[in-house]
Amino acid sequence: MLDARMRKFYSQIPDAQKRFVEDFSKSHSQKSLTVDEVTWNYADSGKGKKVLLLLHGGYASFDMWMHQIVEFEKDYRIIAPTCPVLPDAKMRVYSDALYTILKAENIDNVNVMGYSEGGLIAQCFLRDYSATVNKAILAHTFYPSSNSTYYRHDFTLFRILPAFLTELAFKLLAQPDREELHHNATEWLEWYKGYFRELKTGLTKAMIITHIDLMIDFVRNCKFHPDDLSDWKGRMLITVAEDDIILRYFDGLKKLYPNAEYHMFSKGLGAHSLALISPKIFSQRIREFLEN
Repeated sequence: MLDARMRKFYSQIPDAQKRFVEDFSKSHSQKSLTVDEVTWNYADSGKGKKVLLLLHGGYASFDMWMHQIVEFEKDYRIIAPTCPVLPDAKMRVYSDALYTILKAENIDNVNVMGYSEGGLIAQCFLRDYSATVNKAILAHTFYPSSNSTYYRHDFTLFRILPAFLTELAFKLLAQPDREELHHNATEWLEWYKGYFRELKTGLTKAMIITHIDLMIDFVRNCKFHPDDLSDWKGRMLITVAEDDIILRYFDGLKKLYPNAEYHMFSKGLGAHSLALISPKIFSQRIREFLEN
């Protein structure tokens, strides 16, 4: 099964990267926990005393963090869930499930890092369970805003089409951003292309609707204010790239989180998918924050 997957999606990557991907797949299985009749799968690796909770981006899974898991599990215990199909796809449902997973693992304190859609989840989790969070990293993400017009639509067509047509339409429409494919950082570009294709191949209508509804709930129903975290004693880092499509939300995030640290990566490193395409550069900055 793994050999077929490698041939189908990763035949163009260097041999050393193939071995990296294969080794990760073999050594990082997921646990399962049922929360309110929904099965959540999550990776649990590393033996550090400090815990790093990794929240993946939209339509992805825990293994988008492949590079960061391998890097940080040397020093941290890593909990990296994969979003399941959610019958009630609400931010609070996701946040409560994360807390239940942590309690099941006897974890009382975490550092949380959310990327893109995972950054939305991280913001909600921080407000819902701030006493649990030591440090928070919001990577390449946005905040509830009237400017987020994309997720103010209901995506009715995706909902009423037969499953195979919804999946086909989404796969045709979902493409990497131009800035992600044309840049100076090429080491992991072919792997990223393969990973993107693999994600699209595995998406079901139910999963597509789950992610759409999560982001709709965030944009329409979450109301954030700079004073929300006035009693929180932790620290926050917010990252973005100069050529990231999400850059337009950066100033708004600064206003919403006036006490946070900020880092803007330069152009040409992978834009919105910088953590996947330039993982060493991304992980180095995250480590500086976590260990400072």
